[in-house]
Amino acid sequence: MDQIGVNTMRSVQKLIKSAIKTRVLTAFPNLPQNNFEIQLETISNNLNYEYKTPTVIRIFNQFKKQNLFGDLKSEVEVAQKIASTECQDNVIQKVEAIEKGYLTIQLNNQFIEDEINAILINGLKFPLEKKQKVVVDFSSPNIAKEMHVGHLRSTILGESLCRILEFQGQEVVRVNHIGDWGTQFGMLINHLLEEYPDYQTNRPALKELEDLYKEAKKKFDSNEEFKVKSQQYVVKLQALDPVCIDAWKMICELSRQEYNKIYQRLNVKITEYGESYYNPILPEIVKECEAKGIVELDKGAKIIRVKGEKEVPLMIVKSDGGYNYDTTDMAAAKTRILEWKCDRLLYLTDVGQSSHFKLIFEGAKLMGWHQPPITSMEHMGFGLVLGPDGKKFKTRSGDTVKLIDLLDQAKERALKQIKQRVQENQQGKEFATGTALSPEEFDTAAERMGIAAIKYYDLKQSRISDYNFDYDKMLDPKGNTAVYLMYSYVRMLSILRKSGIQDFEVYKTENKFKITHPHERHLATQLLRFVDVLQSVTDQLAINWLCDYIYDICVKIAEAYNQYRILNDEHTQTRLLLCEAIRMVLLQSFYLVGIEPIEKI
Repeated sequence: MDQIGVNTMRSVQKLIKSAIKTRVLTAFPNLPQNNFEIQLETISNNLNYEYKTPTVIRIFNQFKKQNLFGDLKSEVEVAQKIASTECQDNVIQKVEAIEKGYLTIQLNNQFIEDEINAILINGLKFPLEKKQKVVVDFSSPNIAKEMHVGHLRSTILGESLCRILEFQGQEVVRVNHIGDWGTQFGMLINHLLEEYPDYQTNRPALKELEDLYKEAKKKFDSNEEFKVKSQQYVVKLQALDPVCIDAWKMICELSRQEYNKIYQRLNVKITEYGESYYNPILPEIVKECEAKGIVELDKGAKIIRVKGEKEVPLMIVKSDGGYNYDTTDMAAAKTRILEWKCDRLLYLTDVGQSSHFKLIFEGAKLMGWHQPPITSMEHMGFGLVLGPDGKKFKTRSGDTVKLIDLLDQAKERALKQIKQRVQENQQGKEFATGTALSPEEFDTAAERMGIAAIKYYDLKQSRISDYNFDYDKMLDPKGNTAVYLMYSYVRMLSILRKSGIQDFEVYKTENKFKITHPHERHLATQLLRFVDVLQSVTDQLAINWLCDYIYDICVKIAEAYNQYRILNDEHTQTRLLLCEAIRMVLLQSFYLVGIEPIEKI
């Protein structure tokens, strides 16, 4: 137990599961308590009940042959007995048996109020039970190439996952496994020295470098003399020849400067551990695998056959004696587990690489580095980003879409929408005086909204599914979009400003939240799901569940405006406290999915 204390939030689901299990065992004391678990499902659109459980159905089917339920003949009768069993706990107000043996659960009002007041006073602190060191391998662009749409999902998903894990209290190592080594550098250096012999004083731009790469590849495939010379440069580079190393460093630094501009705009923090980082230990890795007795020779190549993968082996040395991705990834696995002492290794790439990572994980297991369940290696695969037409995302000229162009276009469209929205607000006076953006603030707001629109639209998708990149849908102010969420947040801030309260920190300590309306209760219980949602997100690597949670809160806020008055009402005090709790949860959730909010519009 590492981070659980009196000031941390609590997992409501754990409390409910414990209380329901107590009820089940009170009703049927002969049931073996360690032989069943309580399953919970949330109920999102019912003002009276928050959770339901199918556990009775499972218990009945599991134990009915052991005659542990007396004269009760069905799961419905068993559920009714459990629901009517009296138990003292401060979490559950009421349990009711419904159709097919399900139980519905209503939380205790005092419990809800106490938890909301604890959030207001203590803030949002995650109750971490087991601290781990987690490496998250994400983004991973290739040197000498501009970042493109193919890097979007890994970068956005990886950053959000790191933020969530860090908020939970885990020690996170953010790794950028860039493609900065390999045979392609031989032809690139060869061509660079031919075209830019004065590259040290006349550096090419990254776009020129990418063109050089394409030209070098064409010459490599068509010109035998160039090919041989390029292969010689590979040998020189691996031998740390000063000229080759100098050219290689220039190429890497030029690339790094460009993709760092992208990271800055996306607010991504990541540390570079490229393929070259592991290059010095590759011979040692091969020898270690051979000493383990798991290496076979196959047509000159050194391979490892792993469990479940009969056709495609792990290749640690190619037939020409060179190393490849398999060798580097095996070296990375050993380094991260044994040297960095990481407990959980997460790799974010498209689903097309899942078979490759299966080989690496099994290879690391054969070597004894990876020892489940002590260590965990997981591939967080994701689907592709397609064009609006559902086809491969290309420019009109057929080129790969550059990531920088996507961000610029999103900002431009967001700026147009903001100007239009401000004009409408001035006419309709939607927000209070002093909350409208000034023209000087348009650019920053557009950057935030455009970037947020792209991030959220990506994160809300089912991770393994492909999706169509569509600006109109991303920037829709009425759908499940970052724009809708940001407007909802601005409206909440507007209410808090209009309240006239100068210091909410003092206000929170002097007043207590008290439920005065069924919908207040409904909103409050949604906030209390925060811990359980985040736990499920990192357990199942499903960030879209957090997006669903944020959207549900914002939808319920909109519903609340139609249910009751917040300002100038006898219950204004408690409703402002609920608004403040909502603001706190939304602001933290926004950060976790990479949304930088705007505070006026």
